[in-house]
Amino acid sequence: MSFTKNIVSHQPKKGKQNFLHVVNAVEKKTLLVIHHKKLQKEIEKREQEKQIPIAEPTGEKLADYSATGKKRKWDLHKQNNLKLVELYKQAIKINPSVISPKRLQDLADCASQLEYLQDAEGNKKLYKTYFCRVRLCPMCQWRRSLKLFSQVSKITDYINQQNDDVRYLFITLTQKNCCGSELVQEINKINKSFSLLVDKTKRVQPATKFKKMLLGYIKSTEVTYNPKTKTYHPHLHCIFAVQGEYFNKANYINKNSWRSIWADLLKVDYLPQIDVQAIKPARQQKAVAELAKYPAKVSSILNLPQMQAVQVIIDLTTLCYKRRFVAFGGIFKKTKALLKLQDVEAENADLVGAGNIKEFNYVARAIYKYNVKFGCYISS
Repeated sequence: MSFTKNIVSHQPKKGKQNFLHVVNAVEKKTLLVIHHKKLQKEIEKREQEKQIPIAEPTGEKLADYSATGKKRKWDLHKQNNLKLVELYKQAIKINPSVISPKRLQDLADCASQLEYLQDAEGNKKLYKTYFCRVRLCPMCQWRRSLKLFSQVSKITDYINQQNDDVRYLFITLTQKNCCGSELVQEINKINKSFSLLVDKTKRVQPATKFKKMLLGYIKSTEVTYNPKTKTYHPHLHCIFAVQGEYFNKANYINKNSWRSIWADLLKVDYLPQIDVQAIKPARQQKAVAELAKYPAKVSSILNLPQMQAVQVIIDLTTLCYKRRFVAFGGIFKKTKALLKLQDVEAENADLVGAGNIKEFNYVARAIYKYNVKFGCYISS
């Protein structure tokens, strides 16, 4: 009897069932509304495109320049993208699960066609293309890097406007090189050690002094490969926001002390190499650019002997699986949310960056297709 009563007592009450039914119905309706809005925007975009005439193809090579006059290296990134496709084809023979056939095709199709809006003077603004978002894709890495650079610049500019007493440190935290089979384990270790350094809920003696001054951080994980020793060098590029009082004698941490702190957190018996710099306003852009570098720069690997390059691609692909390489904390994380900035590592992150096209006085659309034979984009 008591067993039967126990079963009955654990059944959900009718009122609770009705409540859950209502909640589920509301969630479904919300998702339908969101889907409808996205669909409506896509329809409006396509209708708008129909009204923009396509410029006559000229057969000219693409010349695309940034606002600062720097030529964008679309050709080089696409060339490297196709080199990676060939390496993955070889990698599949060794490890069939390294990339699926669909994702390999996505990689090959990445940015094969670029669509620009063009004004009367011939100035261009990238409007539409397909980015595969394969983690090691050189094209997508470049676009993520540009987006991250823009975001970090906006965040630091906003913080500077709102706070007079915030200073910045640019610190590179390293450890000894490791082999491919140890890479995942070593990256996990370095990230755990970083967490002990910045998480104020974790009381770790070596980091106590620094945490009192810490306001926030941006952490970027990078892995480089040494072809001579065939080892990997995992390290962290960090920008720390600290109180101005950090530079007082009582609070300041010199380079040797930083090395000792990091060794303690890593639990290693050697003093790791560390680069520590106070970021002055004139150098802020350079520090941001260093932070925004690719997590695993594939371009330096593509020209290695084929089988060596293939093994590196397999190791790095394994490392990238469901892993984040950029993290924001404290004042940086709050400001990022306040400015409503996208997650650069998200699958739906906008890597085109067209922005508000209404502000661009376009008169036509110009289409450029990548020509494998000539190794460049041509007006088509």
